[in-house]
Amino acid sequence: MRMRAALPGFLMAAAFMAGVAVVDGAAKPAVTADRPPISVSRSAGDDCADPLLIASLPYSDLGQTTCGRGNDHDATCLGYYDGGEDLVYRLDLASPTIVTVTFDPLGTLWTGIALFDGCPDTGNCLVQRSGYEATPRVISGLDLAAGSYFIMVDKWQQPACIAAFDLTVSIPVTYANPVCDLAIDLREQGLTSFPINTCGSLMDYDPVIGCTGWAAAGEDAVWKIHLAAGEAFSAALTGQDYDASLYLLTDCSDMGSCVAGGDDPEVVDYQATADGWYYLIVDGYQLGGCGNSVLTIEAPVAAAGESWGGVKRMYR
Repeated sequence: MRMRAALPGFLMAAAFMAGVAVVDGAAKPAVTADRPPISVSRSAGDDCADPLLIASLPYSDLGQTTCGRGNDHDATCLGYYDGGEDLVYRLDLASPTIVTVTFDPLGTLWTGIALFDGCPDTGNCLVQRSGYEATPRVISGLDLAAGSYFIMVDKWQQPACIAAFDLTVSIPVTYANPVCDLAIDLREQGLTSFPINTCGSLMDYDPVIGCTGWAAAGEDAVWKIHLAAGEAFSAALTGQDYDASLYLLTDCSDMGSCVAGGDDPEVVDYQATADGWYYLIVDGYQLGGCGNSVLTIEAPVAAAGESWGGVKRMYR
């Protein structure tokens, strides 16, 4: 579902009159000419010349702050969210590694985090997470080659700094069904409704936009079911804590093979036109998006009038 905050028109007008800027439907403090100064006394983490080092994983830096660090990097992919004081880490990887980075601003609004293949001012931005909410921002299942990477924590320029935040970098647990070759058979699983978490499943599939009506660039988990021609199949996601999507493929090597999909609402309804395997993929709208939801399945057999419960009994 589209999880985008919006202000009603009358609130947007009031915000404008009060000197508050509105971006993407959400109010934020208006820009002023005063920007946080570049730090004069240098400490590790103030900039990419002397970053805080992440030499081994897992890593955690709890109760850290950007206050007093200065605004050294303010022209990056974080956009609105790099005008405050910033803190820089360097992640050194001796071999290819899949990592998950979690940044919790601990109540501070208008924050962001980004990962670069060089100094934030000059390196390529590989991924960023930002927003006005004071919620944790997660870069999950990022597959990195050996080398050094820079992580920058920053925020909107007013107030100028993050009073306290937690940063963790970890190696995610191997996911059970991240690709079609490892898809879980829904009939063998025998559940009509079950909770799932896609974080750690990585980003393997992104069907054509016509499949769900939106992009599906998040982490994806896969289930499968064998349908006979005429057999109906339905699936729906509920209770999502992220911007999810749901779709059904006949060929995982062909992103144009989507036969049904949904995003806001995340619902699939399909009647098979041919016998074969169908792959149900739970995905996310945003790049690297992942999270929790509940998947509910209904698959009556049109020809026999069977319910999903009857189908399950056939396979026990």
